Amino acid sequence: MDKFGGTKTARTVAVMMSITVVGKLMGLLRDSMQAGYLGGDTTEATAFIHASFLPRLLLDVMFAAAFSASFIPVFSSYLELKGKKAAFDLAALFISVVAVLTAGVTVVAVIFAQPIFVISLGEAGLPYGTVELGTTLLRYMLPLMIFSGLAFSFTGILQSLGEFRLPAAMSIVSNGIIIVYYFFFIDRFGVYGLTVAFLLGWGMQAVIQVPFLIKHKFRFRFRFDLKDEGLRQIGKLALPVLVSSWVLPINIMVNARAVDGSSVTALHFANTLFMIISGVFILSVSNVIFPKLSRQVANKDDAGFKATLSETVRVVFFILIPLSLGLMALSRPLIDLIFGWGFFNEGSVEVAGTALFYFSIGIVGFGLFTVLSRACYARFDGKTPTIAAIVAIAVNAVLSFALAPHLQVAGVALAGAIAQTVGAGVLVIALTKKSVLVWEKATLLGLVKVVFAAICMFAVVLFVRNYFAEANVLLKVTVSGVVGVVLYFGLALVVGVREMDWVKGVLRRK
Repeated sequence: MDKFGGTKTARTVAVMMSITVVGKLMGLLRDSMQAGYLGGDTTEATAFIHASFLPRLLLDVMFAAAFSASFIPVFSSYLELKGKKAAFDLAALFISVVAVLTAGVTVVAVIFAQPIFVISLGEAGLPYGTVELGTTLLRYMLPLMIFSGLAFSFTGILQSLGEFRLPAAMSIVSNGIIIVYYFFFIDRFGVYGLTVAFLLGWGMQAVIQVPFLIKHKFRFRFRFDLKDEGLRQIGKLALPVLVSSWVLPINIMVNARAVDGSSVTALHFANTLFMIISGVFILSVSNVIFPKLSRQVANKDDAGFKATLSETVRVVFFILIPLSLGLMALSRPLIDLIFGWGFFNEGSVEVAGTALFYFSIGIVGFGLFTVLSRACYARFDGKTPTIAAIVAIAVNAVLSFALAPHLQVAGVALAGAIAQTVGAGVLVIALTKKSVLVWEKATLLGLVKVVFAAICMFAVVLFVRNYFAEANVLLKVTVSGVVGVVLYFGLALVVGVREMDWVKGVLRRK
């Protein structure tokens, strides 16, 4: 059995992380150029950011559960128990249904674009003309739902077949198209042309996967049989799981309404940077582990499932605890480095840096929620993540509106971090009670060692950052980051953190 720290899985995760890092860095460049060209609190910036976010929000709220949480376990079960032909027939049916549903929702959303835009963002404190421009851009951007639905459906098939590299590279393609637009066309076609570039980028995410599907001998034929047994299984799991996929998009929407309209853009960039940095590890791990857990459930390998999950949770702590503290220490200079140019002024940098500091508190909770939710989905358990999600959404809503009047952006960011952590705590308690998640004495001792090494790293990074307070921001971030990484891994090796075996597994050549 190849556990998480084994060479094969560890190197697969490492390759995905490397590809994801490239895509995320390109995403940072894309967002940095967006901040520089459109600004932090202008009409174009606010309108475009929300118009490009809303189609993804609608997709997440209505269909995200089916793309990953519901489809992959059922498709993997078909692969293991019924064979490739039956699994591919199910995939063709699923793609057909996704295409019809996303197209239908797109048409309805285009008709009601203005009320959707206003309800999601509000009108108070917005720059003049934001609603009118945002509504127009939203209508152009809504077909993104169809392209994304197809792209994520293709990704679910390929990941279940063990094809991880191409799905991880999708963002490289889409970000590359958008960056090219910024370099060569933004001055000529402006924000309207930018919407076309976004649509083209997301469309290409689906197109580039087609040759790999053909390589695996997948042939699509349109089917629409709502009585199909496999589709019913997907639907049955998707209904309760759907709620758990709402945590992040609904929290973002609630947080946007809780702050002044002029702060929405800075809050967006802080959250984007948080998602990019944390997502490199979290998404790489969850995308590799989820199909594996699903196969173990299909084969009734309970011992393997528990071992894979426990080791994954330990690695999550090992990576995300120091990442959380490191981001907190460098939040302000990171925002300044990436976004602090052009029309993104000093005030916007300050607001976004504050938000990133408090968002970073929730990284561990975000990682645990993602991994443990997928463990539940693999076991066809949608109820547990649903309860955790409802709790997280309620906590965020209450705290956002309670803290925002006193702490402004810091309050809503802190509310989101606490909500993610509470949601993860609900999952930890539930899975521990069910003996799905096992806490050995060595695991708890390892957690103490990780926390010790991370706190030491945090103190040193703060010292180095303050020592270079007057230095160039690039030098400040680079030196502080390198010192922090070296110190953390060095201390982890000295105190005997077992997860260093995972690092060695990544570095092994054979």
